Amino acid sequence: MNYDLAMNFDMELLNYIEKNDIKHQVTSMFGKLKEDIIGGGRSSVTLPEVSKEELQTIVNKCNQLGIKFNYLMNPLCIANKDLNSDSHREILMFIDELREMGIPAITVNSPYLCEVIKRHYPDMWVTLGLYAMVNGIQQINNWITLGADEITLPHSMNRDFEMLEHVLKAFKDTHVNFRLIANNACLHDCPFAIHHASGVSHSSAKDGKGNDKYIDYNIINCYFRKVTKPTHLICSDWIRPEDVHYYDELCDRAGNHNLIIKLVERSKGTEFLSEVLQAYLDEKYEGNLRKLFNWADTGNVVNKNIDNKAFLEEILSGKMDAKSINQYIKFFTQLPDVIVDNQKLDGFINHFLGRYPCREKPCWTENVDPPKGQTKYCTYCYQWMQKAVSYPEDANLEKWSENGYKLLENMRSSRIFGVKEKKHS
Repeated sequence: MNYDLAMNFDMELLNYIEKNDIKHQVTSMFGKLKEDIIGGGRSSVTLPEVSKEELQTIVNKCNQLGIKFNYLMNPLCIANKDLNSDSHREILMFIDELREMGIPAITVNSPYLCEVIKRHYPDMWVTLGLYAMVNGIQQINNWITLGADEITLPHSMNRDFEMLEHVLKAFKDTHVNFRLIANNACLHDCPFAIHHASGVSHSSAKDGKGNDKYIDYNIINCYFRKVTKPTHLICSDWIRPEDVHYYDELCDRAGNHNLIIKLVERSKGTEFLSEVLQAYLDEKYEGNLRKLFNWADTGNVVNKNIDNKAFLEEILSGKMDAKSINQYIKFFTQLPDVIVDNQKLDGFINHFLGRYPCREKPCWTENVDPPKGQTKYCTYCYQWMQKAVSYPEDANLEKWSENGYKLLENMRSSRIFGVKEKKHS
């Protein structure tokens, strides 16, 4: 199996790949500047400040190693910049700059940009990102006709081996690659996904309104659920390193090996990324599987010094509530660890190899046993959660959960934005 890996713009990561002679298994590195004309799939507050000179150095090294650098122009929403005459020209000028740097690949989610890039730059490799939300054979075919060379499949397909086999067989006579993201750990069938994608899109464009004041309501909900009801972590559509061989076997059955595993997260440091890459190359990881996930802690992030001056100005002007902002900061700086014992998950994937039962029933995610005899909910992941998940003794779970609950209540009541809650008689 080959891998696409996030780029944190640290040359140490490429040196690690070169030193360990694993460049032939890394198909591409992907990343972007902190801000650019249309933004991307991560809020700029989580990303490092990177100059174009630093980007050029990284691209040169990737080209030297034979690794494709894939620049992310992948927001869910472009705010119609591709359809405005001035910003359209600016987008083309920016792509010209990327080409001059030697960048051979771009990730987009816009069908129009896909066609424009293929018309103006026919030799560029165009990858379709996760936020295009492709969910079936016909959509895949439509994107191929638009010019896509590579398609990132949704998290819901990660464990749907029947659907994956249909996809690989249907397009085995094409040059098109398919990608699965192995370690994102989003909520299964997340209700916040589209709103989250839109929010981070606008908070990473260079003219985005209030980028430095972006409150990530969606990620708060995500982590509050995963920490307080950890069955959500097991339901999440990750792929264990030990289970990669099942995807190789799937490719053998389909007669199509154009399947790549994508590993994130570009807001993390080299230590995290190299550990993740090595675990999947080894197809083995002993320890807390959660440590391979894209987890919003502050221990191993690239941008540790997030400037809170913008929040302070809003607080002083009465537009934001000081207590709520303090809760928001504590939510992430005091995020408890959750231990997912990877060795206790051997055999977990067997449930999904023959069919994909997640289409049939909602997940039971409460922290108590379901009523006896109930048939509405699937309890498979709940049972595995009981086997594999625990918390460290110093997790301080109760205090963090109380803070998180109050933060969410202050968001729902609009108090965080300095609004007095309306009283209803």
